[in-house]
Amino acid sequence: MKNKILIILMVIIFSVIFNKNVYAKNKDSYLENRIYNILLVGKDGISRKKSRADTMIILTIDNKNKAIKLTSLARDTLVYLPNKGYDKLNHAFSYGGCDLLLETINSNLNLNILDYAIVDFKTFVDVINVLGGVEINIEDREIGGLNKAIDACYGLETENKGNNIQYITSSGNHLLNGYQTLAYCRLRKIDNCFYRDARQRKVVESLAYKLSKVSIFRYPELIRILLKYVKVNISFDKILNLAIISRNLTNYEMKQFQFPVDEFREDGTLKRNSQYVIKWNKNENLKLLHEFIYN
Repeated sequence: MKNKILIILMVIIFSVIFNKNVYAKNKDSYLENRIYNILLVGKDGISRKKSRADTMIILTIDNKNKAIKLTSLARDTLVYLPNKGYDKLNHAFSYGGCDLLLETINSNLNLNILDYAIVDFKTFVDVINVLGGVEINIEDREIGGLNKAIDACYGLETENKGNNIQYITSSGNHLLNGYQTLAYCRLRKIDNCFYRDARQRKVVESLAYKLSKVSIFRYPELIRILLKYVKVNISFDKILNLAIISRNLTNYEMKQFQFPVDEFREDGTLKRNSQYVIKWNKNENLKLLHEFIYN
């Protein structure tokens, strides 16, 4: 399998750790009783010069309604890329990095997101393992596809290829290690990309709960791992301070949203190359998106 689908999870782990950081910004006078959004991006390559955004999640800290909101943006969503024309949403990252991706998201979805985090698969695997794994309920129908994905994830690093692979042999609750969790989030062929997006959010919720139980004395270790692989525009000291005071807000309700919504989207193709895209009703989708984020 291509490395591009491996990176899905990176965004998830960072979103949870970073949500502790941005939670804390609720205590800043500027953000008190306000809503704060950050775009979490998992790129589909590590060393490739032109990676695409394989995973995009808007993490919303809603201080007005005491909620943490996760909005998955389907990567094949048809959008207008400034100075490029119509294309898949995730191609914006390939053409112009996160700056163009943010501009594309803001202009098409009528948002004003300023902050972002870009991560790769190594971050996700390392932090999951540092945390001692994450608990996920595995469905029986997922086992076969999951184990194939586990094979691929263990093969990402030469030293792990074919060695000590831990498969899932039964349904039910499992404590997944970093590679298994990565495989879980890249799992798509047994259903579709929207189920995959839901799995990613499921991991976020599980991680959020686990991180809420982590001692603040482990924050420096976790953040240092993140900053080795994550591109952010916030200093380590500030992230650490935010993480420490954020524990007051771990009782926020977690909510989820998939964009575009099922009722107002349809399959389509690009005229110039027949690539698959997701067409969407702009008025209905933006109404629901803004209601979810801001109300």
